[in-house]
Amino acid sequence: MPRPLIFTIAVALSACGALASEAGAPPAAAAEEGNPISQLQQDAEKGNVRAQYALGCCYNGDFGNARDPVKAAAWWAKAAGGGSVDAQFCIGLCCYLGEGVPRDTQRAVGWWTQAAGQDHAEAEYFLGLSYLKGLGIGKDPAKAVHWLEKSAKEGNTAASLQLKKIGLVVRSN
Repeated sequence: MPRPLIFTIAVALSACGALASEAGAPPAAAAEEGNPISQLQQDAEKGNVRAQYALGCCYNGDFGNARDPVKAAAWWAKAAGGGSVDAQFCIGLCCYLGEGVPRDTQRAVGWWTQAAGQDHAEAEYFLGLSYLKGLGIGKDPAKAVHWLEKSAKEGNTAASLQLKKIGLVVRSN
């Protein structure tokens, strides 16, 4: 799924590194001047939901940044609370796996339910699996099929494979 802000950040990080080495500036000086992560942090702290989500991705280890699951989860939780559907999916994964937050499958399902309600195909897939296996929510094969079919119709091949595994085929509209 396209994430233009993240791609912009990645390009900016690459460009900053190239400019610093061309100018012969020491790495510490380059980090202080125009560091895109610093700017992202400032924007996130001011409540910019897109910046909060992107900062969570950076702390997840994306784009060569050091991985810090606690900070990633914290920023994703803020962005998720602000309505970022991608962050809702990500914080759901954190909750399910216990990455940066205590493991809580019910909370994971809650976040995936919010994201799935906004047509997030991956959240629909994980919500379908949760209903199928009874993880964090009671087993409900009908709801499992509903969410897996919805995800598959949106192009999620893992959902299509799961439906085939349980003996169903996605019908096109």
